[in-house]
Order: sequence, then structure tokens, then C-alpha cells
Amino acid sequence: MENRKDGAAASVEDAARRVREAAGEAASDVKHAAMQGVEDARAKAGDTGHSTASRLREFAGQVESELPWMSTAFTKSADGLDSVTNSLTKGDLNECLSGVTEFARRQPAIFLGASVALGFALSRLGKAAFEQGQQVAASPLPTTSERVPFDGVEGSYATRTET
Repeated sequence: MENRKDGAAASVEDAARRVREAAGEAASDVKHAAMQGVEDARAKAGDTGHSTASRLREFAGQVESELPWMSTAFTKSADGLDSVTNSLTKGDLNECLSGVTEFARRQPAIFLGASVALGFALSRLGKAAFEQGQQVAASPLPTTSERVPFDGVEGSYATRTET
């Protein structure tokens, strides 16, 4: 009778050990996947940050002759963005946020200028996307004779194709 109890206890302990190991492996896998996701997001944010800084430098070059003060603001903003991006990709998030806050406190006018410059850049991107969408929307539709009702739904048409 004792042997049965000992055998059952050993079986339960073995099963519990296997469950703990499986749970540990699953937790490790989840942690690894989460860390990989964070690293991927950091890399993407780093690429975007450096790309945006390059764009700011391009804008600085474009406006340098007409608006030298804005060119300086764009250049310093690009430098600050590169610094923040480097902190983000190489350091931790708290270090990055403290760097942004410190930059904003040290250079509030440049920080504001960078915000405005980023707004201009985003509005130019938005305008270009809108204009491209307008061109697609303006493309001609098939003529009435080429359109046929679709599934009997009023106002829905399909284009007849010749085979």
C-alpha cells in the first residue's frame, strides 16, 4: 500500500515538475518574443528618426538663403533628433525621454521650432498623399455601356471584360 502511495506521489511530483518546466519555457518564449518586438520597434523608430533628421537637414538647406534663422532651427532640431534617436536605439526609454525633456528645457525655442518644422514636413507629406489620392480618384471610370449591374444590387456595377 505504501509503495502505491509513494509511486502516486512520485508521479504527481514528476507531472508537477514537467508542468513547471513547460510553464518556464513558455514564459521564456513570451519574454523573448516581447523583447524582440521591442527591439524591432526600436530599430524602426531609429530608422524613422534618422530619416526625419536627414529631411530636416534637407529643408534647412532649402531655406538657408531666404530664412537663415529657420535653417539654423532645422539644423539644430535635426541634431537634437539624432541625439534622441541614438538614445532610444542604444539606451533605455527613460533615458530617451529625459533627453527630450532636457533638450526642450535647454533650447525651448529650438524645440518649438523643431515641432513646427516637423509639422511642416508632415503637412507636405499629407498634401502629397492627398494629391496622389486625387489623381487616382480622377482616373476615368468605364462608360455606361461597359458597366453591368453587380449581383442585382442597385447602384453597384462591375466592368464587363472581353475574353
